[in-house]
Amino acid sequence: MIALESITNDSPQFSSQLENKILYTNHSEDISIDYTSTYTLKYVIEGTKHYQFNNQNVIVSKNQYVLFNNNKTIHTEAQKGTKGLSFFLSPELATEIYNYHTGDNSQKFSLAFYECAQVKSENNIGFWLDKITRLLIQGELSFHQNIDDLFLKLSEAIIKEQIIIDGKFSKLNIIKYNTRNALYKFVALAKEFINDNSNDSVSLNIISNNIGISKYYLHRIFSEVTGYTPLEYLTFTRLTKAKNKLKNSKDTIFEIAIECGFENTSYFSTVFKNHIGCSPSQYRIK
Repeated sequence: MIALESITNDSPQFSSQLENKILYTNHSEDISIDYTSTYTLKYVIEGTKHYQFNNQNVIVSKNQYVLFNNNKTIHTEAQKGTKGLSFFLSPELATEIYNYHTGDNSQKFSLAFYECAQVKSENNIGFWLDKITRLLIQGELSFHQNIDDLFLKLSEAIIKEQIIIDGKFSKLNIIKYNTRNALYKFVALAKEFINDNSNDSVSLNIISNNIGISKYYLHRIFSEVTGYTPLEYLTFTRLTKAKNKLKNSKDTIFEIAIECGFENTSYFSTVFKNHIGCSPSQYRIK
């Protein structure tokens, strides 16, 4: 049975962080704590959290998450009103999922998570984070009835993504973890920049200048790791926002096109149909 804990006070007392569990935090006061954790995904729902570890400082804002490796000593700071979810995976569970998906039952989980702030994307991790957050915050009975399955689905998505990313770096002949982690941070920064500026005019030059890497190297690493070129990811991000607005707002097609970074309705409709398979107006009434 997956444990569920909730912390709202200003002096949180953690139980063991080495078990499989979900921790919901809604801080009523500013906090500053130190603890040792297992493999962990920390997701911020509201506010900002600061994490210090291994002489690094990672800032995680709303709708971002960070992954931590096993036996990690972490210092965390957050202001009053900050809300978040932490998912703690035991080494045994990580190993079991890893072995199942690699077909190798002879070794313990050997991957190292890439420890940097990441934008919650429209992938499997993002899907399960959205679902778990919605069910938990709304107090749905189905959350408590299915907590084990929800936790395992997210855990599997985390491990599978790490296996895929690790494989792509291996194809690039990048062996050292510190090098991989540094390069992955550039990918994460590029994704964050694209998500934050998708309504504006964005080019490969603009992205590379803002994150401090050559556009040619960015294009290669981003494409290898994500499966998209940076500009393809920009289009994907714009279309994702457009689909959401088409279903959940009464804005006109023209307004949605401009709000999502498309130059005009005609171009928006052409791109939308090429990628989604129908026009924006047809998608809206489905």
